[in-house]
Amino acid sequence: MAETRIIKKVEYLEFRRIIDRFKDKIKVNSHARFRLNEMQRKVYKDEVLIEILSTERPAFVGVQNNRNYAAFFGKKQGYFRLVFKVTTENIEIITFYITNNIPKV
Repeated sequence: MAETRIIKKVEYLEFRRIIDRFKDKIKVNSHARFRLNEMQRKVYKDEVLIEILSTERPAFVGVQNNRNYAAFFGKKQGYFRLVFKVTTENIEIITFYITNNIPKV
């Protein structure tokens, strides 16, 4: 089974509890923007990614086979998939990308 396959849906209230618990302890992994060009890096700064995760309501949240979470935020064209890891100390944004649909669980 693919590591990034969604294996479990996470209800919004559970997602909100996780985000609220680590609200001031969200960091962005240096890997998160490695595929972006210079212009995209100017748009998707750490603060923007943290704001999306902490303030926007996702259309869907799930746990991947690799135990990372994936939150899908509706955008004009498709969905913004933001992948993050929850540890005992913080939330770490791993990567993100635009996708056309929400996975079926």
